[in-house]
Amino acid sequence: MRNGQNLLANVEEIARGFAADRQVRQQRRALDPADVVALKEAGLHLAAVPEEHGGWWQGRQRSLRTHCQALRLLARGDASVALVATMHPSVLSFWRDPDPPARGQAAWEAQKRQVFGTVVDGAWWGTITSEPGTGGDISRSRAAAIPDGDGVHAFRISGEKHFGSGSGGTTHMVTTARRPGADAPEWFFIEVAGTPWDGTTGMALKAAWDGHGMAATNSHAFTFTDYPATRMAWPGTWREVMEGAGGSGTLANVAPFVGIVDAAMRHMREEFARRGLEPKDFRPFERIEWATAHRETWLLYQAYDGALAAVERKGRARHEAALAEASIAVLAESILTRLCRIAGGGAYSRHSPLGFWFEDVRALGFLRPPWALAADALFAFSTEAEPGL
Repeated sequence: MRNGQNLLANVEEIARGFAADRQVRQQRRALDPADVVALKEAGLHLAAVPEEHGGWWQGRQRSLRTHCQALRLLARGDASVALVATMHPSVLSFWRDPDPPARGQAAWEAQKRQVFGTVVDGAWWGTITSEPGTGGDISRSRAAAIPDGDGVHAFRISGEKHFGSGSGGTTHMVTTARRPGADAPEWFFIEVAGTPWDGTTGMALKAAWDGHGMAATNSHAFTFTDYPATRMAWPGTWREVMEGAGGSGTLANVAPFVGIVDAAMRHMREEFARRGLEPKDFRPFERIEWATAHRETWLLYQAYDGALAAVERKGRARHEAALAEASIAVLAESILTRLCRIAGGGAYSRHSPLGFWFEDVRALGFLRPPWALAADALFAFSTEAEPGL
């Protein structure tokens, strides 16, 4: 990645500052937009933009590992900020990573220039696609998209949306909606910078985020009424856009959860030192739980590195990325459970980071995507070929 080493050094410095203030940060219930500003000053927003469009990205095989490492480092300092930071590259990958379409290339290339140009000018992108009652399934989106008459891609959308992570820090958000009579939803994006949430402009806050984990992500729910939107210029289906990313968005989503495990394992080693414990002092139960957490952490790292290596080797690795995401979700929750057991009652204290991390890592399995959708995808992959062959 162009400027990759500088990016990692800048993000690591930010993460160290976040970690020094961890106890206060973990008890926050809202995102501080100043943190997003700091990440942009470090150049993280440009890391998702192709070099030919003014950014630092030089292709999945050269840049994905560096980008994921930046997100992993960030999560060691603040898990909520890291999760918000994953939304930006995940949605930009929809324009960045698919091969050129067979038709409509001129409109597609023009929109890519528009989208990436907003980032070069300082935009921060996010997503608000989920809808109540759909179980996270985009194909069941019920939001309506009505042509606005100001251009072929200009629409007005209306509907309920939730899990708008980064609200208040984002300038643009990707969403889905259905045109009249359409068999399937399509992708749209909206501009939200400076938009009031009182409904006067068509965007009303329905419910502030109140999650058990990832508490400071501002993953709010909104009601949209005739809100201006731009339809994605991709000439195919919404699913083709997601599949065209080749696993890069999935691995960006996974990286923060690896970083949380990094921080949690380091915390436990430091906790042993604070308690004056040596391995010979461990009770049998503590020995088993610690040794198992150590083994599961190794497996988690192998899943993560294996998926990144598959992308670097093949360019696209959707199967390996999906397997890594599901495996890391299971392993991270197990690891944090074991560390909390070793810590004992102290893990329930809001002065300990372990309980917060435990709830944070569960977000990977419950929300990104929900387990039922993840299982469907893994089954579909399993009928095609073995991963890695």
